[in-house]
Amino acid sequence: MHQTFFEKIIVFINSYKIYIIIAGLIIFSALFLTFSAENPTSFKGMIKKSESYVKKGQLAFALEEYNKITRLYPGDYDVHVRLAELYEELDEPEKAKTEYIRAIRVGHRHRHEATLALAKMYVKENRFDIAEDIIKEIKNIKDNQVLKEIGDIYYSSGEFLSKGDRLEAIRKFKKARNYYKKAQSDLSKQALGKINILYAEISDMLVENNESKKAIEILNLSMSYEDNALAHYKLAKIYEKKSLIDKAIKEYSESFKMDSEVGNINAYAALLMKEAETMELNGKKVKAELYRLKARKINAKLDIPDNPDKKILFSLIAIKINEDIDRDVLIPGIIFNLTNITDKVINNIKVKVIFYEGNKPFSTRVMNVADEEYPLQGDAKTSDISIYSNQPVRHVFDEHDLWAKVYVSQENPDKWKLFRNIPIIKEKKSILIKE
Repeated sequence: MHQTFFEKIIVFINSYKIYIIIAGLIIFSALFLTFSAENPTSFKGMIKKSESYVKKGQLAFALEEYNKITRLYPGDYDVHVRLAELYEELDEPEKAKTEYIRAIRVGHRHRHEATLALAKMYVKENRFDIAEDIIKEIKNIKDNQVLKEIGDIYYSSGEFLSKGDRLEAIRKFKKARNYYKKAQSDLSKQALGKINILYAEISDMLVENNESKKAIEILNLSMSYEDNALAHYKLAKIYEKKSLIDKAIKEYSESFKMDSEVGNINAYAALLMKEAETMELNGKKVKAELYRLKARKINAKLDIPDNPDKKILFSLIAIKINEDIDRDVLIPGIIFNLTNITDKVINNIKVKVIFYEGNKPFSTRVMNVADEEYPLQGDAKTSDISIYSNQPVRHVFDEHDLWAKVYVSQENPDKWKLFRNIPIIKEKKSILIKE
C-alpha cells in the first residue's frame, strides 16, 4: 500500500519530533529575544530607546526614559548609575548624588564604583570631609585601581589644605601615600615630595618668625617620617644662619649625598670656602686646605690658585642681591675685606670684580683699596668693602647663574691675580626643589 504525502509527513514528524521540538524552541527564543530587544516596553527596549536619545543629544528625553525604568526596576544598579551620570552631565549635582546613593543601596558587587563617583562629586565642591566619610566603607577593598582613586581623594584634600593648614595637609598627603603604596602606584613618591615640601615651608615660616628651635623640631619630624635631602638642606641653612658652621656643613653634606639636585650646591661650596678662610686666619692650614678640596670637588668653578698672593688674604664677608620689584631687576654684590699678612706697609692695592651670568660677563668694577696716601699697614685689615654690579640683571623671579670673579693687583701698570670665584646665591622664600 502506498502512503499518501500527508501520511509520510506524519511518519517523519513522529520519527524526528524531539529534534523538531528543540529547533522550534531555538527559533522561538531567538524571535522572542529580538522582539524583546526591539519592543520599547521591555527592559532592554527601554534602555535602547534611552541611549538613542543620548546619542542624539536629547538628554531631557533620555532622563525621562531612565526615570521610567528606575520606577519599574528600582533594584537595577546600572540604571541608577547611568541616570546619575546623565544628571552630572546636565549639571544637576543633587539629583546625581541621589541616584548614586540609590545605586549604592542596591548592594551590587560593583557598588564601589558608585561610591567613588559620589565621593568625587563632593571633592569637586571642596567638601572633603563628606568625601572622606563616603569612602570609608570601601577603604579595605582589594582593588589597586580603587585604592589609587581613594589616594587621589586624600591627595586633593591635601592640596586644598596646603595653602592654609599645612599640618593637616601633611596628614592628608600621608594618607594618600599609604593608599598609593597599597595600590603599588608611583604616585606615592609624588605624595612624599609634597610632605617634604610642606614640612620645609613650615620651618621657613618659623625661621622668619625667629623661632629657629621650633623650625629645627619640624625638620626633625620630617626626617623621622622619612629621611630626605630637603630637610637636611633646610637644617643646614638654619645652622649656617646661627653660625653653627660644623653642624651646617654636616647637614649640607647629608643633603647633597642623598640628592645633589636639592637646594643650591653653590651655597654649600661657598660655606666651605668661607670656613677655609676662617681656618687659615686661625692658623689651621691643614683643615683649611681640606675644606678647599671639598669645595673644589663639588664645584669646579671654585678651582683657583691656592695662594694667589703671599702678602694678602682675601676674606668674603657676605654676598648680596638688591631687588627692585617695580623695575623687575636685581643688582648683585659682594662684601669682603683684605688683610696684610706681612709686617710691611703695602701702598698699592687695587681690586677688580667682574660679575658674570653663566659664562658671560656683564659688569666690571675697579676699586682703589690702598695707595701712598692711604696705605695698608702691616698685619692690618681693611674695613669691609662693598662692591655691586654697575649693570642690573633683568627679571627678578627668573633663575640666574650669577658669579663674581675677584682680582687683586699690587703693581703699576696693573698685573691682576685671580683671588676668588664667588657664586652669588639668591635665596627664595617659596620652597622649591632648587633655590
